[in-house]
Amino acid sequence: MISNATALICLSKINKLDLLKKTYSPIIIPSSVKAEVLVEGKEGYSSICNAIKGGWIKVIDPKRGIDLGLGAGENQAISLAIEKNDGIILDDAFAIKAAKAFNVPIVRTTTVIFTALRKKVINKAQALETLNKLIDEGYYISTRDYAALMSKLK
Repeated sequence: MISNATALICLSKINKLDLLKKTYSPIIIPSSVKAEVLVEGKEGYSSICNAIKGGWIKVIDPKRGIDLGLGAGENQAISLAIEKNDGIILDDAFAIKAAKAFNVPIVRTTTVIFTALRKKVINKAQALETLNKLIDEGYYISTRDYAALMSKLK
């Protein structure tokens, strides 16, 4: 599974980066995403750095980049997903549209939580707690989407 920066940053902020390891390992990121998430002093720096050193987050660049008019990390991550014929963890609406145009399977950060629940990595209470912590840390979910997610947890 390829990942853009958002899931790494958000999950590391709430000490839940291990959900990625337990549900999708290995995670592959391009060097531009690595540069975005590995900023010394930034929240999550050490956990992401340790994951890369531990080898379950691998840094691989696409052989050929496609300029989709997005940020460097999104361009490289989508290019890598296309090249490797793999899914991608993305949350940005424009990046999702671009990836879908290339038939790249999309997973959002919230989907990671529900995949962990389905795989019995966490239980419903932990899924709800994780979702709410994401929101508390600034992850945006519309009221309608939040209600839909809550109904899945019942």
